[in-house]
Amino acid sequence: MENVINEYKKDTESVYHTWFINNDDRLKAFRTIRKGLIKVISDIEEGTFGNDFKGSSLETVVTAISEQKQVFEGAAHAFFWKPKLRIPDIYENEVNQRAFGRFLKACLEATNENKIIAEIHKLNSLNVKGLGPAVANILYFLHPTIFPPFNTAIVKGFNTLFSKK
Repeated sequence: MENVINEYKKDTESVYHTWFINNDDRLKAFRTIRKGLIKVISDIEEGTFGNDFKGSSLETVVTAISEQKQVFEGAAHAFFWKPKLRIPDIYENEVNQRAFGRFLKACLEATNENKIIAEIHKLNSLNVKGLGPAVANILYFLHPTIFPPFNTAIVKGFNTLFSKK
């Protein structure tokens, strides 16, 4: 395992170098996404969020996330409104939409991981359909030292490395 990690770190084209090391654009994106989430929260609190992803303040945030290299390439897909599946259920259900807004606000203001984890459990207890994968990407941009980047390839790689599922 140590050899694999060292080879990965030596590869100047690896995500380790292009994503994590000396990347000022990435730092700017974090600020942009945080500002955008403040707008999402405000729209939800004011009742102006709407009932569709397209054209919403959330679309602006998720587009910024999706532009962050191949790691988040499909991030927007999780927030697309899928009427037949009724997911994610933040577009038709105002109670769920407000819970999502409270969750984002609490996580944005959180100063420790216990508070964030408590908020995740609180949101999860509401069984809002379709928010899990979508929220995972947002949490990374709010608290990158607590939540790692998340996508299917990362999960598959983790499962392969550690023989887990």
